[in-house]
Parts: sequence; C-alpha cells; structure tokens
Amino acid sequence: MKEKMVDDDDDDDDKTIDFINFNWEPNYGDDQHDVDHHHLSETLHRLAMVEKMSGMDDLHSIIQWIGSPLLCQLFEEKESNANLTEQSSIPEINEFSNVNSSDNYTCILCYIITLHQRINTVQNYMGTMAQCRGTGGDILREAGAISALLNVVWYLMLNSNDDDCSRLDFNCMCNDHLHLRKNDDSTSFDDIVTNVLQMTAIHLATSCLGSLRDLACGSALNRSAILIWTPPPSCSNVSCMIVNGVHLLCEYVARYDGYKFEDILSMKQGEFDTTRAAEATIDCLATYTDRGKKEIRMLTNVLGVVRNTSHSTPDVCQEMFKHGIVYRLVRLLLTSSSGSRNGQATTLLPDVSCPWREASFRTAGSLINLAEKCPDVASLLATNRQLILCLLEFWGGSTANVIDKFKTSSRALHLGLAAILNAAADGGLVGGLDEVMTCVLKNETIRRTGAQKREDERKRGQNSA
Repeated sequence: MKEKMVDDDDDDDDKTIDFINFNWEPNYGDDQHDVDHHHLSETLHRLAMVEKMSGMDDLHSIIQWIGSPLLCQLFEEKESNANLTEQSSIPEINEFSNVNSSDNYTCILCYIITLHQRINTVQNYMGTMAQCRGTGGDILREAGAISALLNVVWYLMLNSNDDDCSRLDFNCMCNDHLHLRKNDDSTSFDDIVTNVLQMTAIHLATSCLGSLRDLACGSALNRSAILIWTPPPSCSNVSCMIVNGVHLLCEYVARYDGYKFEDILSMKQGEFDTTRAAEATIDCLATYTDRGKKEIRMLTNVLGVVRNTSHSTPDVCQEMFKHGIVYRLVRLLLTSSSGSRNGQATTLLPDVSCPWREASFRTAGSLINLAEKCPDVASLLATNRQLILCLLEFWGGSTANVIDKFKTSSRALHLGLAAILNAAADGGLVGGLDEVMTCVLKNETIRRTGAQKREDERKRGQNSA
C-alpha cells in the first residue's frame, strides 16, 4: 500500500481505522466484570445523549462550555504538587483523581455523563476534517475552539500522585443513578466505575486531540494559535514547565517515553500508575487490552497534532526541539521498528497488519517536518543511520534496503529529508552515506535540474509568444 507524503494530510479517525484494518472496539468476553463494565459504560453514554444541556444556543457558548474547568479544577483542594515532567511513571488520564465527591456533593455517574456530553459536543462541532479546514476552521478558531480543546487536554493531564481513584467516595450518588449500583458487591462496582471514568477521560482527550490535529492541518493561523496558548490562570500555581500548547503536546508524547507501541497496546487497567517505563516488564498478550487500544488511539492523535503543527512552522519546530520531543520521537520510532539493516530486505516500519502502523508513520512524518524547518533537528537525525533508513522507507514507500526501488524513483524528495541527508553527507554520519542515500540525493539533483530546465523552456515560450 502506498503512503501519502508527510505534508498535512486529510486523515480522520474513520480513515485511520480503515487504513490499519484493526478492530478498535472493546472485546467484552464472558467475564462478569467486563460485562458489568460494558453495561455501565453503555448506560451512561445513552444518558449523555438524552440529557439536554441548557444555556448554550450559539457556537461561542458551546465552545466556552467545552473548555470550561473540569470538576477537579472547580473544587481544587490543598494538593497541587503535580509535576508533569518529573513523573516516575506514566500518569493516569483521570481528571477526577484528586476530588472527594462526598465533600463536594457530586454524583460520580453524573460527572461521567458530563464527560460523555463533552465528547459528543466535540465530535458534533469539530469532529471531521470538513468542519475544521478552510472557513470552518477559521470560524472555530475565532470562537476559541483551539484554546478550549487545549484547556481540556490540559485539565485531563493534571493529576496528583494518587491516580487510582482510591480517595473517591463511591457512595455519593444522586437518586437518579443510585439504582445502577450493584448492592451485592460494592467493591466490584467501585472498580467498574473507576475503569469507566478513566476510559471515558481517555476518550475525551482522544477526541480533543483529533480535532486539534484537523484544525492544525493546512492553517498557519491555527498552528500559531496552538503555540501561543497558555495554561488557564486557575492552574497557574501548578509546578510544571508547560507554558504553551507545544509544551503540552510534548508532555503527552512524554507519557509513553520508554515504551514500544506494542507494549502500550497490551497495557492493563491501572498498569500505568505502578510501572516505571524504563523498567517495564509487560507480558505480550494474545489479544490487546481495551485500555491499550484507547491509549494507542490517543497517542496516534497526539502524533497527528505534532506532525501537522510542525509543518512549515519554524517557531513551532524550534520550540518542540528545545522541549525535547525529538529524542522521544526517535526512541519511540526505533524501539518499535520491525527490523534493522543486515544485508537483507527487512522492512523497518510496521506492515499494514500492525495497529500501530499509523502511529509509526506519524512519528516519522513529525521528525521529517521538524528537520525541514529546524537545522538543529536535521543535524541530530543525521547522526543515526538506522533512523535515516527508517525515514527513507517512510518517504519512498518501499524497503530502504532495496536499491533498485530508489534508482527508478522520480518522486520529489521532502525538504526535511533532504536536510537530513545533506547534514549526513557533510560529516554528520559516521561512515558517510551508503548507496541508497547517495542514490536518493543524486535522483533529487537530476529531478530538480530537469524541473528547472522545463520551467526555463516554458518561460522562453511565453516570451516568444
């Protein structure tokens, strides 16, 4: 299957699912816990569709509501010691972790319903590429959509050290939802609510990031709006290094630092808050977990935002480089590559059967976009031979080891990849360029010379006429 260039693309979630041919839906088996989880989740989702939201009759009000503080920010307690850059483990996406519902008289299930309502609203108003590009994207930006989406992503990232919801009082429920509690086993019910809450929060973050990805596609103004976003004033006392939207995206990528794509897919519920990434020993399961599927979907959307935001935007690229995202993207791509160059035609990027294929391609596209507008990135990437071959395979649509494929290629070389290869040729790569890399640069020189010649002939023809 031939891949698109690394410029802004028009993918959305549905196309992504078709592209990787992977069943993202939860696989609920015969286990009673799974059945109860599915039942509660579906019930709350249906209630969110039925219950109406009042006071929102125009786009500006709707977007303001989307970006309004979540419950943990409205009832912020004494603890504000979250540090997003020094976590010893991947933080839960669980905005409810530092709220005691019995103190605030808030029904937990009502709150999950409001999260579902935000998901539905984001998907209804900015859930497709058609809604987010061109005039529609300009209208959304002017109404504050980018700021609202980043606010939600920010709120969901905030967490305390207590990420397992153990501090919640699950007995605090309104009369409308009290009947959903299973009286025979309250502990099991608490676990189910915790899982539903965390999965719903991840779903909301994924939806917001998908909309940001589409808004950043093809709009320099929207990309600039992501860069200049700042955390809401109500959270200014949180000790962290996030001062703009680019930093926030970098921190979402940092959640998975040290993990392979396939390891993320096999994550079990609650495993993120107990396992240190660098020391993780994760069993490869025959089937991927529901939590893992949601995590990889969220990461794929984050990488889509990074790729589109870094397209032809030097200040964004420089800010991403300074915040350390390049090193993380390189580790993520290389640790998940399916082979290395050993004299055989072994593919480096995952094939179409891998559910993390799209995430890998977006990672590679992000690196190439960053290298185009940030010389520091090009110089850094030029020192890694395996990485260059990975990026060549991504660009060329065929195994980088097969020289014949590149000898006959007339495809325009992406400027970012050209910057990497030129930096490698200038001494950045130990051992110098190999046959494939040399062939790619030679073909590009021939193509550019031919294109310039045709352009000169066209101009002469116009002048003579």
